[in-house]
Amino acid sequence: MDTIIENEMKAETNLDSQALLGISNFSAGYDASLILKNVDMVVPRNQVVALLGRNGVGKTTLLNSILGLVPSSGGSMTFDGRAVDLMAPDQRARLGIGYVPQGRDIFPGLSVWENLNVSLRVSGAIKDEAEGRLSEVYELFPVLKDMLKRKGGVLSGGQQQQLAIGRALLLNPKLLILDEPTEGIQPSIIDQIEDAIYAIKKKGNMSIILVEQYLDFAKNASDRFYILERGSIVQEGSIDKLDDDLIARYLTV
Repeated sequence: MDTIIENEMKAETNLDSQALLGISNFSAGYDASLILKNVDMVVPRNQVVALLGRNGVGKTTLLNSILGLVPSSGGSMTFDGRAVDLMAPDQRARLGIGYVPQGRDIFPGLSVWENLNVSLRVSGAIKDEAEGRLSEVYELFPVLKDMLKRKGGVLSGGQQQQLAIGRALLLNPKLLILDEPTEGIQPSIIDQIEDAIYAIKKKGNMSIILVEQYLDFAKNASDRFYILERGSIVQEGSIDKLDDDLIARYLTV
């Protein structure tokens, strides 16, 4: 038994040392309402971490806290070895935190190319660097290259999601947050998004936080998981430990 506990402690120490994002004893909320309570979470480098929980448990507040949109009420948050608790959202974005929101938020009146070009301009990538980033996005989502002149607003929901993810990838983030990427998406495009996550992991230069209700997708795409319940982390571990008992206790509606 001592050996098992010792091995688990070593695994946790290694996890902390590999952290891209580290959240410790973190609390946050809105005005006088405390939503997150003493949250501890580690996102290792080059891994996909699923953030799971029923609706209303604090997932959105945690994402907004990582983005800098909700101020901390206590605890600490580090990103790539730097304290970010007091940093504004634009500072965090420049450090390498990318976000694909639920609902996608593409520019419907702009063409696919214009949507992508916005990210290239923001990132400052030009010439060969810009072409290289575009080539990688087109390789992940070939449909975008075929629809460069189409307005974003006329694309299907799945195509808009691919555009939203592609646009975020052009910013070359170190951490990409995907909020419900499969919501309202047809199965064939869900498979393409899953393949894209595998390709990103294989490249080995980006971590992902995946907020997802489609558990089969989350289990296939992720390395680790955290479950939120009433604003606190109640379960965590490698994705193979997300069993039927945990799903029934914390995730089944």
